[in-house]
Amino acid sequence: DRWLKSMESLSTGTRLNRMSILRQFCMYLSHFDPRTCVIHKSFLPRRNRPAPYIYSQQEVCLILAAARKIGPEGSLRPFVMSTVIGLLYSTGLRIGEAMKLTLADVDIKGGLLTIRETKFMKSRYVPLSPSTSHHLADYMHQREVAGFPTIPTAPVFISPTGRAYSPGRICATFLGIIRDIGLRGPKGERGPRIHDFRHTFAVSRLAQWYQQGENLNAKLPLL
Repeated sequence: DRWLKSMESLSTGTRLNRMSILRQFCMYLSHFDPRTCVIHKSFLPRRNRPAPYIYSQQEVCLILAAARKIGPEGSLRPFVMSTVIGLLYSTGLRIGEAMKLTLADVDIKGGLLTIRETKFMKSRYVPLSPSTSHHLADYMHQREVAGFPTIPTAPVFISPTGRAYSPGRICATFLGIIRDIGLRGPKGERGPRIHDFRHTFAVSRLAQWYQQGENLNAKLPLL
């Protein structure tokens, strides 16, 4: 009880993770000593996660069209936002992963992204569809014409200062876009998020496999 009380100031997720680890350890110990107290599930805090929002293709088209119109006029910013949104939708990347991409991580001819040391310090390859490769190549051309550095270590999504855009700044701009087109209410209200493109990617891919008559259990490792 004292230990549980000492964690009251921590987030729900942190408390849940720590208590789950302890509960699993106690279950292990109980095989050797039946006197071991296993924390009951009722003591675990409930995680209140909002349900993910699944964007329709029509909504994605509206978002992309609005992203291409943001200012300032003549800047690279509209190309950055529309390319980021399209990339998240078509690959399922996390926003932080997209913002960490360097030019060396993008193989447009091979249709492949290298995602380095992401969640849990794992790295992976992410394939690109032909249409995504085409749009990404167009963005790279616009980026070069704008005079930004083309060395391998330069960020793909580069700000006017020459640094990579922060995930927070991209998210804030994105929320402004979807509020303008009526997909999200005013500040303070919950609604669609940029991370929901990751959920949309997974759901869309599963739906397509289902429509094609594929064995979903066999396909899950690919997803």
